[in-house]
Amino acid sequence: MGLELEKLLGSLGMISSAGKLVYGEKLFDHIKQNKVKIVLTTSDMGKSQLKKINDKANFYNIRIINNLFDSKTLNKAIGRNNVKSIGVNDDNFVKLILKNVE
Repeated sequence: MGLELEKLLGSLGMISSAGKLVYGEKLFDHIKQNKVKIVLTTSDMGKSQLKKINDKANFYNIRIINNLFDSKTLNKAIGRNNVKSIGVNDDNFVKLILKNVE
């Protein structure tokens, strides 16, 4: 099937509206507490921050998908500013994301 970017971005907007999206410093806390099921990062995220979030997600055995889109595209989809990584904490929304990615 492959990547369906438009559907994925629409899904992320819906997930954000539903309040099931975590970003910023809260994302690290939610990863540590195993409250997120999947993490998505942008292609223009800084190398050190990307390494930090990848290491944390891998340590806590949380799926991570890197470089699907840039931060401008992500921010437009979720209605936020300056967000470079997000976590989703709802199983059904994770299935929706994976359906549009894989």
